[in-house]
Amino acid sequence: MSGESGGGAIAWMARNPIAANLLMVILLAGGLWTTVTIQKEVFPQFQLDVVEVRVAYPGAAPTEVEQGVLRPVEEAVRGIEGIRELTSTAWEGRGRVTIELVSGADRMKLFQEIDQAISRIRTFPEDIEEPEVQLQARQQQVMEIGLFGDVDIWELRKLAERLRDVLIGNEYITQVELGNVPEYRTHIEIAREDLRKYGLTLGEIAEIINVSSEDIPAGTVETSAQEILLRVKERRQSAEEFEQIEIISGPDGAVVRLGDIATVRDGFEEAGFHSQFNQQPAVEINIYHVGTQSPLEIAREVEGIMADFETTLPEGVNWRIDGNNAADFRDRVTLVAENGLLAFVIVLIILTLLLNFRLAFWIMMGMATSFIGGVLFMPMVDVSLNMISLFGFLMVLGIVVDDAIVVGENIHAHQENNQDFVEAAIAGAREMAMPVTFAIVSNIIAFVPLLFIPGETGKFWGPLPVVVILVLALSLFEALFILPAHLGHRSRRRFRFGTGLNNIQQLFARGFQTFVTNRYSRFLDWCLQFRYITLCAAVALVVMVGSYATSAHMGIIMMPEVAADEIEAGVRLPVGTTLEQISRVAEDVTAATARMFEEYNLDEVAEGIKTNVRGSSFIDVEIVMRPPNERDMTAR
Repeated sequence: MSGESGGGAIAWMARNPIAANLLMVILLAGGLWTTVTIQKEVFPQFQLDVVEVRVAYPGAAPTEVEQGVLRPVEEAVRGIEGIRELTSTAWEGRGRVTIELVSGADRMKLFQEIDQAISRIRTFPEDIEEPEVQLQARQQQVMEIGLFGDVDIWELRKLAERLRDVLIGNEYITQVELGNVPEYRTHIEIAREDLRKYGLTLGEIAEIINVSSEDIPAGTVETSAQEILLRVKERRQSAEEFEQIEIISGPDGAVVRLGDIATVRDGFEEAGFHSQFNQQPAVEINIYHVGTQSPLEIAREVEGIMADFETTLPEGVNWRIDGNNAADFRDRVTLVAENGLLAFVIVLIILTLLLNFRLAFWIMMGMATSFIGGVLFMPMVDVSLNMISLFGFLMVLGIVVDDAIVVGENIHAHQENNQDFVEAAIAGAREMAMPVTFAIVSNIIAFVPLLFIPGETGKFWGPLPVVVILVLALSLFEALFILPAHLGHRSRRRFRFGTGLNNIQQLFARGFQTFVTNRYSRFLDWCLQFRYITLCAAVALVVMVGSYATSAHMGIIMMPEVAADEIEAGVRLPVGTTLEQISRVAEDVTAATARMFEEYNLDEVAEGIKTNVRGSSFIDVEIVMRPPNERDMTAR
């Protein structure tokens, strides 16, 4: 009887359940192992086709920056082949040119050509600083920790630097940066009388300091083993080192050093208003993951480190988590796992009630094999486990079950009319092979265009169609080659429900069959008999739904609105506003926000007020909300 259904891959797999089971085990075990070892990141890591040129021009107005800096840069790079677009931005005292490269171009070659073109410019004003040319890269932030308290900003920064050293000392953490802190500066003050006494000018002293604080290459020395590079290290790092610079040396050996005629001290750059949280000085510690590091491991280590570090903080200094992308990633993983498990359980229950447990179980296992097996192939197509690829699993969850149910139900129908389970499984799978293949292929084709989205958007969303296509292809393979082998062989031990559950299952199965035979079949016959009425009704329904969707009853927005984590307000000041004026406005805005905070008892739904000065003329004030589960109102 085995020859009745002929040969072919479907028949061979159905008659060789060991091969089918082996394939299923490989997909399940390999996928589970890959889930542990695969690269995990919050968002997809990719290279940006952007070169950025930054030039500082202290004291210059935006128009001067545009004319003296940005235009020469644009003219120097405009003729380089491979540049797609130039975007220039001028601020007070600085300018930036963003150069977008043609997708697929040699990034490093173009970067070198742009760098060389910038270095050949001879029309820059004398007062500019050395231009910075760099390839843009997306940093993968995991967490942002804020230190704040009623202490001196100098002490707060020292605490932040100590925390940074502790974090970097951990084997799971390699990149930590401080944010919203003024930079260190060495301040040198010379009285006018001292300049006159020694016949010096500020320009001459500045030149001496500049020459005396540079590292100078001194050539190479070749030995029999290797070549040794020589370098005279003269760079000064602190006020004590600057004080030792020789300003005047007399013929009798007398030396006048910088510390003899000037007051030299370490401090911060002139920063005006500093970052605050709840009207207290604050600094940020930004933690990133690099390469194959897992954001979940980094977050776990950071939480442990902060628990110990908290015990060493001075009185009045506190810390908080300003941002936690690792928590968002963990929530997305949990969402996918919970939805997948719920889908498996729903399929198992419904198919068990309407058909039988054995069919429901193997269809559920087919879904699990498709999903977990998809993870096995993700590293092979250079896709990591991230927010976008996880979204792909969520999207395909409602599609992947269809083919297994269609094939499994058809096999079940054949087996009810044929005592040979293997031949019934082969016939049922073959009968559905063509329509199921076309259904899956049409779904795959719908996602293929997403693979060819150009630019940064395409790289960001690229994992989504890859994951969907992988899972759909595996689900088709499982439904046609693995599922028939499982359904085509009776188990020696037949699973039986208890009497009560078995009666319920039989009741649902008979009720469903009665509905299909007596109601659905008659309705289907009527629709086929009056096909033009059926067609008109379908078209009318589509028109009604489309009209409702485009009417005012259903709004259309680009992105869905979600619960915000902060209420943000910004104040932009005119170009040329002094640091003192910016500080005064920032203090006033913060004080007004604090009064509103107290008046409306916002401490019940918000954690505090965060104030920053962005750039040189923009003040950003945020009311930081508590997590959605800890408040009874939204940020709107």
